[in-house]
Amino acid sequence: MNNKSNKLSITKKSSWSLILAAKYFKLDNFDDTSQVTIEKVLNKKKYKYKYNIEKQEVIDNNFDIDEYTNNLFKLYLPIIFNSKKTFLIGHLAQTLDGFIATQSSESKYISSQENLIHIHMLRAISDIIIVGSNTVKSDNPMLTTRLVKGENPMRIILDKNNKLGKKYHVFTHKDDNGYKIIHDKLKPKDQNIFQLPLINNQFDEKDIISLLTKLNKRIVFIEGGGKTISKFYGKNLLDKLHLCISPIILGKGISSFIIPKQKSLKEVYEHKISYMKMGRDILCDIDLF
Repeated sequence: MNNKSNKLSITKKSSWSLILAAKYFKLDNFDDTSQVTIEKVLNKKKYKYKYNIEKQEVIDNNFDIDEYTNNLFKLYLPIIFNSKKTFLIGHLAQTLDGFIATQSSESKYISSQENLIHIHMLRAISDIIIVGSNTVKSDNPMLTTRLVKGENPMRIILDKNNKLGKKYHVFTHKDDNGYKIIHDKLKPKDQNIFQLPLINNQFDEKDIISLLTKLNKRIVFIEGGGKTISKFYGKNLLDKLHLCISPIILGKGISSFIIPKQKSLKEVYEHKISYMKMGRDILCDIDLF
């Protein structure tokens, strides 16, 4: 008896290409809103899979889905095919004792190379990245997709007092897709500026989301830092959080979450969560909606 599969074999590179094919698929091109069929020609072979949006699972395919491919589908397809007009996902990499950086703000790199690639994949499926000004000052990130195939999304820095100069990587990239949100009372001379009002010397996160919705940015990646993510989380505005836990202990450092303490365990909400090994780390995929 011949048990050889008639399905196509797949590589890691091809698996990621199928994720990008989903990202660039136009949702208004299909009639049945509960499922979508994605097709992509790779190495002269047509790869095809049908994804059930409601159940968040692949229900038909013509290729072998190995563990790596299955993990990609589980991580990214629910984000890509979410039903919200604006979907916010945050990511934090922390130590076992709950710190995202040392007390001197050193954070490169708490997590593994595999998680770093995951961050770049999140960037590639997102329409926009948001980080706070302190993250830019401390890490000077590029916020590009240079480690994976995919287009660089728009990048927005929350810089209420317009203190960041043009020297930082996020503003010097050739795609000229780095922007800032600053206080609406200022009179900037720079380009690539959005302005919002301050309430108690802070931006209202709902105003930020309204701006992103007007810009037609559907998938929003809140990449850092902990303070910025905590503000969106504390106001119940995040839809999903990826929390990467690295097997190291700092003892002291900058905490992952900066939110009001609960008075009792009865007030603590238990989130729906799944786990995935990512190199030496554990990624917690947390649904917040």
